[in-house]
Amino acid sequence: MTKKAIQFGKVGLLILIPAIIWFLPVPAGVASSGWHTLAIFVGFIIGCLLSIAPLAVLGLIALASLAITNTIPPVTLYGGFGNSAIWLIMFAFFMAIGFRTTNLGSRLAYFLIARFGRSSLSLAYTLTACDLIMAPFVPNTNARGAGIMYPITMSLAKALGSDPQDHTEGKIGSFLILTSFHTNLLAGALFFTAMATNPLAMALAKPVFHINVSWGSWFLYACVPVIAALILVPLVIYSQNRPELVKIPAAQKFAREQLQAMGKISTSELMMTAIFLLTIIGWSTSKWTHLDNTAIAGSGLVLLIISQVIKIDDVLEEKKVWDIFLWLPIIMAMTTYLVQTKVVKWFQILIADSVQGLNLSVAFLILMLVYLYIHYFFTSVLVHLQVFFLPFATVLVSMGANPLVTVMLLALLTCVSPATTHYGTGTGSIYFATGYTTQKDWWRVGFEVSVVEFILFAGLGLLWWKLLGLY
Repeated sequence: MTKKAIQFGKVGLLILIPAIIWFLPVPAGVASSGWHTLAIFVGFIIGCLLSIAPLAVLGLIALASLAITNTIPPVTLYGGFGNSAIWLIMFAFFMAIGFRTTNLGSRLAYFLIARFGRSSLSLAYTLTACDLIMAPFVPNTNARGAGIMYPITMSLAKALGSDPQDHTEGKIGSFLILTSFHTNLLAGALFFTAMATNPLAMALAKPVFHINVSWGSWFLYACVPVIAALILVPLVIYSQNRPELVKIPAAQKFAREQLQAMGKISTSELMMTAIFLLTIIGWSTSKWTHLDNTAIAGSGLVLLIISQVIKIDDVLEEKKVWDIFLWLPIIMAMTTYLVQTKVVKWFQILIADSVQGLNLSVAFLILMLVYLYIHYFFTSVLVHLQVFFLPFATVLVSMGANPLVTVMLLALLTCVSPATTHYGTGTGSIYFATGYTTQKDWWRVGFEVSVVEFILFAGLGLLWWKLLGLY
């Protein structure tokens, strides 16, 4: 009875709070449909926080609510299912099937364990190093995270006997999954070309604040706070999500034996390797070829199916990916509509008005924290940047903040803003769908990591920029 009462209470909150928001007076300049969308979006977040139902169920409830009340036009509401970012995530996930079916993933995992498998931490830092090596050349965290690092991380976890289906996720898999996800975002912050938002942020800032940040200067400004975060974040996750496998004394010998037993690389593994490398080259050169990252991933998937490295039935049986397809496009559609109907603009004005008259340091701290944590309401870092970057920067610079320091800190916070939730970026959705971590633990660890990253960026970063003479 107690459990039922708690569940009824949660459902009551899920209905009551959105209903209150729905019937509140609509702010001036905001479309009523946008305000009602906000109410339903808040309901989705409450459902996530309270773990009332699976994400697919919450997403479908939101879809039905929006459709029946005619809150969002059908073209916009269902348009999320055609979003290229969604299909990039799905194509990358489907390509990762080949790592499993050809044993290439196991071979890679055993190779890494044989070389660096002394402890769970050494494996985590090895995954981080792999991501960093590719980061300057693959300017998309979803492509690197979901397409490249995800299959390697999964193979490592399973090679070490950690699998949610066997209820052994705590052995090492949960730790590796969380670390790989968070360091993927940090790798995106270290290099100017490692994340699409970095050059876009500088392009937006240049005509307004007359600043110019090159590839080398970005690395110089970012290296100290970001490298410090790359070192500390795995330790934070380790302390909060300690794996059962701390030391792995027999792992290296076992991995070498497994590699020897696997024998020579098979034809299917060679095909998988060739197509995988071709896809990475495509992502790395898209700046010059102007090929879409989703198109590259889709072409890679087609090549794998044609060469029979994977089968179409393998694609259809990936329930976790199709589960994502039932909720993430709906959330993306709501985010887009909140921008279109001026709800986000209203929030911008509200925030700007709230810091007027405050001391610059206080206003700087408040706006930076709001900028980071507003991503609880977003599924795309590009949308986050386009909506809030210039308004927040303009307010702070008008109050006397240094333009270059303000722009750099906002740009770095953009990179790590999706750390808090499992829907903040496509990579998070893929990693969370593995089942290695509960939603509660994902959000808890994500918030703790975000606090550490904020302290390092806004504390150590500002000190480093002071030493460099930026202000």
